Amino acid sequence: MGYQVGRICYRTEKEATDVVMSQVIPSFDKDGNLNLPQYNGRDWVYRQQAVKMSFPYCKYGEYAEFGAYAGKTLAGASAIVFAIIVLLKAIKII
Repeated sequence: MGYQVGRICYRTEKEATDVVMSQVIPSFDKDGNLNLPQYNGRDWVYRQQAVKMSFPYCKYGEYAEFGAYAGKTLAGASAIVFAIIVLLKAIKII
């Protein structure tokens, strides 16, 4: 089981949280204070509050498995088309 961020499935919740929080753009509030997420060694903190995120679950490696299946299917289809073309050219020569 993994944790999904966008279309990417991460193994651990910590990895997913690190990815999301590292993409937060720093900003200034109306008082001129810089707001940016900080990692204190255990938790992410934003505006002096600990951040606890939740992510949808996903099956880790699912996209890789589908990619391998699609690649094998395309390779097999290409081999069949190649064999048919070679056989047709061989028949025309005789």
